[in-house]
This record gives sequence, C-alpha cells and structure tokens, in this order.
Amino acid sequence: MEYKLYHGNSTYLSLEAVHSHIDKLKKESTLTSIDILEADLKDSKEIVDFLASPSLFSTKRTILIKRLYRNKEKNLLVEVLIKILQEGKSNDHIIIWEDQKIRSNTKYYKFFQKNRAIEELNELNKKTFFTWLRKELEKHELKIDQSVIKKLAERTNYDPERCKNEIEKLRLYNQNKIIREKDIEELTADTLEEKIWDLTDSINIQDKEKSITILEDLALQQTDANYILSMLARNLRLLYLTKTLDEDGKGYREISSLLKIPPFTTPSLIRASKQYSEEKIKLLYSKLSNLDYQIKTGKIEPNLGLTLICQFL
Repeated sequence: MEYKLYHGNSTYLSLEAVHSHIDKLKKESTLTSIDILEADLKDSKEIVDFLASPSLFSTKRTILIKRLYRNKEKNLLVEVLIKILQEGKSNDHIIIWEDQKIRSNTKYYKFFQKNRAIEELNELNKKTFFTWLRKELEKHELKIDQSVIKKLAERTNYDPERCKNEIEKLRLYNQNKIIREKDIEELTADTLEEKIWDLTDSINIQDKEKSITILEDLALQQTDANYILSMLARNLRLLYLTKTLDEDGKGYREISSLLKIPPFTTPSLIRASKQYSEEKIKLLYSKLSNLDYQIKTGKIEPNLGLTLICQFL
C-alpha cells in the first residue's frame, strides 16, 4: 500500500500537486481506478467501510480523500486511517488532500512525516514565486529572458493560478517556444490589482508624483473611484495594524498571518508604517471618510477628489 498526504496554506498549489500525482499514476498503470471521497461531507462509517472494502473491478485502486480533517469525527477517522495504512493489506494507493496546513504536533502529521509521505505547499513569496515560475517555464520548455519573467510575474500579480493560465496561453501562441516582452504585453492583461498595489506602494514611500501618474492611468481606464478609495482606506488600516503589531514585537511572518496579506508585502508595510504616527493615520482616515461623503453627495468630482487627497497621503 502506498500513501501520501498533501497539505499547506496554498490550496491551489497543493491540489495541483495532487493532480500531478494522479496523472503520473494513470500513466504508470491502466488498471488503476480513481475514487474520490469528499471526507468532510460523508459519514465516518461510510468512509471507513469504503477504505476497508476491496474493489470489485480492479486489483488496485487510487483513492483521493479530500478534507478529512474537516470531518466532525476527524479524530476517529485519523485513528482508523493510520491503522489501515500501517496494516497495508491492500494494493490501494491512497492520496489525502487537506485544504489547510496541518499542525506538526498532531498524530496525523507525525505519522506521515515519519514515513516520508507528506508534502507541504504554502503561499509563495516573491522569491519562491520566481523559483516556481522558472520550473513551470522549464516544464513547457519555454525560453524567456529574466526581465521578461519579471514582467509576467507582475502582470499576473504573483498569482500562481493566473500565471499558469497565462503560460498556457503563451505556449499555444508561440510555436517556437520563445516568449518575448511584446508577447506578454499583447496577450497578458495589465491587472487592476497590480495598478492598485503600485498606487499604495508609491503612497507608502511618499512618491507623490508617481501616485498622481498612476491615478491618472486608472482614471483613463475608467476605474471606479469608489473602489480606489476603498483600497486607499484599506492601505491605511493595514498601516495602522502593521504599526501596532510591529511595536508589539511581532515578526514578519506573524504579521503576515494575522493580517492575511502576502508575506512579500509585509517588509514594505513595516517600513512605511514607521513614517506615520498614529495621529496622522487617524487624520488621513478621517479625510478619506470625508472625501467618500463628498463624492457620494456630488459635492466633488471623484477623480479630482482622489488627486487632491493624494497630496496628503
């Protein structure tokens, strides 16, 4: 009996690894059936009976168990699962996928770790994203310059799922497997999220000229001013919370986890928060609230209001 547990705080990457594992098994044997157990939705007895009963149609099964740790009787199921795996009486290949990170001090985690049958896939920071991206490009034998890789990452907002979809699009478009900057500019949309991040970054480093330029670009794209305003307010809230947590002695990873933000954005937020006093953040938040009221009551043109307030942010 073969088995493996996939977990981590990146559900996309962990599930992608599961599908790659299953595809590999399909290529290795045409006799293997694929059975999927949605363990969080099924009764524990039904799950145990299925795992304990042999297949009627093939000598070997591949069983994908999803979200077992979300079942209300997870402790019982973990005990039974471990017992079945230890006995190893069948030829089944069991793959378990959890849509969360399993704590390392649990019996569940320790069993799979001890047997070297566990893979943890977590959200990527900028450094690990580029490592992942290069592997994806190599997998498809695509050739691309370093500067162009950076552009692709920025255009897809460092999102693995979105980036993989763009890679597939670029692969189909370029039969010679050479990706040029103009290909990315033509085929990959410049995301709104990227523009908003650029705006908040320029505000955080007090680059008023760049902030105004980005606002003008967003206006030309007819971006909803209310959305921009909400993102500016969100940025101020993050600055305030980051400042508070940093002063309480919290580290980068803990701040990122508590605020549920990408790890690579935390250092810049900490640096920016040190330039703002608590009083200034509250004052700016008050100005944003006032601008929101003026826009909604028609007292000021939205884009003009945003341009004026950026002088203070």
